[in-house]
Amino acid sequence: MCLSTLYGIKNEKREKLGEYISNVSFRDGAFVFTDVMGNEFSLKGNIRSLDLVRNEILIDLEERRKAKYEMIREIYNKCSGNQMRDVFVSDLETEDPEEYVRDMLKGKEVTLGREDLSDGTVIIDADVAGLKQRFTFSPG
Repeated sequence: MCLSTLYGIKNEKREKLGEYISNVSFRDGAFVFTDVMGNEFSLKGNIRSLDLVRNEILIDLEERRKAKYEMIREIYNKCSGNQMRDVFVSDLETEDPEEYVRDMLKGKEVTLGREDLSDGTVIIDADVAGLKQRFTFSPG
């Protein structure tokens, strides 16, 4: 039985991603690799080579593309007599707005809610230890 080692290639750097690969298939736009124990994982990219003599698979990995957004961050005031909000506007690039917010608020107790609008806008409401914030990512 020939089992292969899977290597990912990104920016011409080679990284071992899996060992004892016994099957490769294609499902839902991604390659599905199955190891000898039946564990599956999928990757998007292009197969560079399947070397059956050296027992190695090389796959060129797709890079996730960053999208440009205008982000509006609103921090709601907790004072009952003051209905004003702190508002900050910035332009940024990110692969995932939700992950961007999680990283921004890292180390704090956070609950997030997400809404994706039909025009590509992503609204993320955050509760940061009782302080409400809204992040609106508009495609730019």
